[in-house]
Amino acid sequence: MRSLSLLVVLVMVMAGCARFDDRLEAPFTPAPGPGMGAAPPSTPPGIPPPSSSPIPGEQDAPPETGPCVDPDPAVIATCLEPAVAVAGLGERALVAESTGGVKIVSVDGPPEDFGRVDPRGGRVAAVAPSPDFAQDRLLYLLVVGDGPSRVERLARGDAPRTVAELAPAETGGLAFVDAVLTVGVGSEVVRFPGFRGIGTAQNPEVVVRDVGRITGLCTHGSELYLATVTDRGAVIRSADRVIWTWPDQRSAGGCAAAQDSLALALPDGERADTLALTGGAARGQPEALAEGRYGRITGLASVGDGVLLGGTTNKSGGSPVPTDDRAVILPQSAGGGGDART
Repeated sequence: MRSLSLLVVLVMVMAGCARFDDRLEAPFTPAPGPGMGAAPPSTPPGIPPPSSSPIPGEQDAPPETGPCVDPDPAVIATCLEPAVAVAGLGERALVAESTGGVKIVSVDGPPEDFGRVDPRGGRVAAVAPSPDFAQDRLLYLLVVGDGPSRVERLARGDAPRTVAELAPAETGGLAFVDAVLTVGVGSEVVRFPGFRGIGTAQNPEVVVRDVGRITGLCTHGSELYLATVTDRGAVIRSADRVIWTWPDQRSAGGCAAAQDSLALALPDGERADTLALTGGAARGQPEALAEGRYGRITGLASVGDGVLLGGTTNKSGGSPVPTDDRAVILPQSAGGGGDART
């Protein structure tokens, strides 16, 4: 199963800016949300805890300390600039900061700097790996808010190159749908079927327009979903129909899609909501994840088998704690309570 080892490692992380456990064969266990009555388990279910008896000649290592050490085992990266976008990358994950930096979280050590784009007077709004990342090692980022919206291609150790310019916008989304570059800015989504990573992306085709202010794109297989904000509230939808609306929420972040569910980041609500699907329609009410625990969850991605990775933006409009901003694995069970925020 894809990224199983990543998911185990991400949850049971060691203290530090990115912390990992070497129990790669254990099943993934998400950290419980606040109000669930228990701290995250120290060992995965079904595996007995290690003996408390020390091995002769061996001493317990002191816990790591420092300004970027987060005590929450679900936190995998700390002291970021606002982590507006995250994306799965095989055994690793991408974190894009609004200020232009891109980091790779891996099982082998602390976050690695992949590269940086210059947002000028704007900010990075989305990140996506090339469909052929294993071969070409290319990432694509959407920069908004500084004049024309720009899609930047970034290779490690190389200067970014603008491959497309679109209408000015303050938010947007970026994804590859069946290997086709697809970009949402303003209230319109376009695709570039002739673009294969070389040169510039030309001759855009409109996928959908007049859907509200787009804040994220997410995909599952050939299906494209949009996170938007309209005068009726935050919305998650496909290209041709609205799936759910949050009338009490006037902001939205990224979205994540799995076979039978969708998830939407709700920054002002300080949570992410998941929504079960049947035949492309909502089944039941949304379920809140990590409400009040990590602050403004804005970046959102599905990593591996439907596990959600979130990025926070508490340094821009929130109430940051010393280790913000952070990338975190979100619990699979609902939980509330602002008291639990650390």
